[in-house]
Amino acid sequence: MAGENKPEVRKPLLTTRQISVAAIFGALAMAATGLGLQLPGYLPGVNFNLVGTFLSIATMAAGPLGGIIVTFLESFVSPVGFYGWPLYWPHIFLLALGYKRLYNVSNRGVRIAAYWALTAVALFFQYWAWFFLYVYVFRFFPNIWVLAAFNFLGGAYWVFLLIYALIPSIVLATFPDFVKPEWRFPYLPHITVAAAVIIVIAIILFPGAPA
Repeated sequence: MAGENKPEVRKPLLTTRQISVAAIFGALAMAATGLGLQLPGYLPGVNFNLVGTFLSIATMAAGPLGGIIVTFLESFVSPVGFYGWPLYWPHIFLLALGYKRLYNVSNRGVRIAAYWALTAVALFFQYWAWFFLYVYVFRFFPNIWVLAAFNFLGGAYWVFLLIYALIPSIVLATFPDFVKPEWRFPYLPHITVAAAVIIVIAIILFPGAPA
């Protein structure tokens, strides 16, 4: 009848294309890890694998859910199993939050530089989440400060930055339509801030493993 309000049609969080992208890159991440396509690591169960490349591209093209799907699938073959799955999320949320803004930068050089800077910050936050796994669960180090110095000053962080940013930035520069952020994710700024706050509080309150 005239005057009646039509029900609002809600758009899905992921389109069929975005689900396909996440599934494909998740399968690639599983294959790369499962086949051992990685550089030897610096801790037991820690290798320079390629999951960062795949989760970054999936997050760019399909949003946070795309990155989460990739890391979920990779966890089936990961040396640390599903312990590591949620530890990727701070990176995914922060990358997604900033990526929608930098994608619209008109200057390609500035856009690529901004992508590297954003990835560096996102990876920095992700690192602190992983530190707790290695200190509290696996007991590789007595506290997170020793592990932080080992990673940030010893070069591991910079190797992972190359893995997370090099190929995705090339994709952004050469195939921007493929990674156009047409996805949506409700409350992304709030979730990102909450993840960052949790990490900061954890660092302050729990710097070392219990005796």
